Amino acid sequence: MINSETFYVKKQAWLANQVNVEFPTPESVKGRDVYLNQETLNSEEYSYISSDFADNISVLQVTEHRLTIRWAMTVASQWNVEYDDVLEFLTQIDLCDDYQLFVALDGMKPIAACLSQVADNVMYVSDVAITSDVLDRNGFLSAVMEQQSAFTDHTFTSCIRV
Repeated sequence: MINSETFYVKKQAWLANQVNVEFPTPESVKGRDVYLNQETLNSEEYSYISSDFADNISVLQVTEHRLTIRWAMTVASQWNVEYDDVLEFLTQIDLCDDYQLFVALDGMKPIAACLSQVADNVMYVSDVAITSDVLDRNGFLSAVMEQQSAFTDHTFTSCIRV
């Protein structure tokens, strides 16, 4: 059984392992260290609300490298000085079945991102970044819940942000 703490620890280990390659760039190693040393947040539950976005806003599961780059740009925007290093680290992510990445686009411009995992019919999210006021956190996470519901046999009415 997974809980918020287990999700967080396993997610951190998975991400840290992304640069365990033969020749990692110094920037990606530095970015990993900056990322892993970020302040942890208290868990918070979000309830589903009907999300109604403008036609130019789309929330997509990251399934290809171009979307991974947009996801990484959005998440890395939380760091000012270390942006380039964290971006280098996050763009190294290899997609897998255990974790799903989501990005919201305004046209083609990334405006929100998160990482998600479904375990024991509970949806956990982390790395929630919103860079535009055209989208709020609860609306974005509700759109992610809708997508996760479509991918699984479970309808999500809430999620836990870790």
